Amino acid sequence: MKNTKILGLLALITVFTACQNDPLSDLTVEDSQVFITNHDESVNFKQFKTFSIVDSVLIIGNQGTGTTLGATDIQFLNTVVQQMKNLGYQYVSPKEGPDVGINVAQVRNAYVNVVSQPNPYYGNYWGGGFGGGYFPGYGYGYPSSYSYVQTREAYWYLEMLDFKNPDVQNEQYNVIWNAQIRGNGLFDGVDFDTMVRSVFEQSSYLKIN
Repeated sequence: MKNTKILGLLALITVFTACQNDPLSDLTVEDSQVFITNHDESVNFKQFKTFSIVDSVLIIGNQGTGTTLGATDIQFLNTVVQQMKNLGYQYVSPKEGPDVGINVAQVRNAYVNVVSQPNPYYGNYWGGGFGGGYFPGYGYGYPSSYSYVQTREAYWYLEMLDFKNPDVQNEQYNVIWNAQIRGNGLFDGVDFDTMVRSVFEQSSYLKIN
């Protein structure tokens, strides 16, 4: 009878485990995407009417810096321009003195992380540390063991600069809004409209019309 109960429990655990979904692997591209926005709460965005945008996408991060202007980059920039227009802003060239400027960048980073390996055995067969066995009260001495894991990240970064109210004293333009778009499928161009719209919808304070 005991064996029957044990086998039945193992079968139940096996079925339960097999039916569970992996929460990460089952995410759709859209579900994996995260939109992080931040803004200067002291700014009244309704004072701004016009905007301009960089003519190429900036590359920043520890994998190198520069600019890029491929087909995907142009598509993303145009999507940002259209969303800004939808919020009520008028596009002008940089030479026309826009109220705000939009920077767009791809952030590319790679990191090597050092991971300490756990001690592989905590049983008491040999009596280690638990009394009894060959050497009562003894623990286990393991050499330090580490592994190296490399991780990479790439995501979109947007920011808005206040050209209308420059910081004259410090000779700089203040960043009054920024956003990060993270997740999967960020650079294939398929969901640019949804991605950028989600960022601006999350930043409803930017709307001026």
